[in-house]
Amino acid sequence: MAARPSIVRPPGLVVDIHGAFLRRTDLSDADLERANLSYADATNAIFRGANFKDAVLKGTILRGADLRAAKNLTREQLADAIIDETTLLPDYLVDGPVSKRVG
Repeated sequence: MAARPSIVRPPGLVVDIHGAFLRRTDLSDADLERANLSYADATNAIFRGANFKDAVLKGTILRGADLRAAKNLTREQLADAIIDETTLLPDYLVDGPVSKRVG
């Protein structure tokens, strides 16, 4: 199996993919620190090991997304996103309240 290409974000660059169509995209281990993913459609996307530190998830559709092992993802970020019962959360967010908006 071929190795996945690695994308290195230059220091200081902020990723802005708001409104993007990211369905079924594999963003495992992506550095999304301070990224703007607002209103992106990431239905069934894979974010295993992705860094969400200070990422903006307002209105981001994460239905069925795999967020297991995601780093620096907070309950507050998820409260702004649209998730459902098929969204796979990291272990540190499984216990406790997470506002789930289904829309």
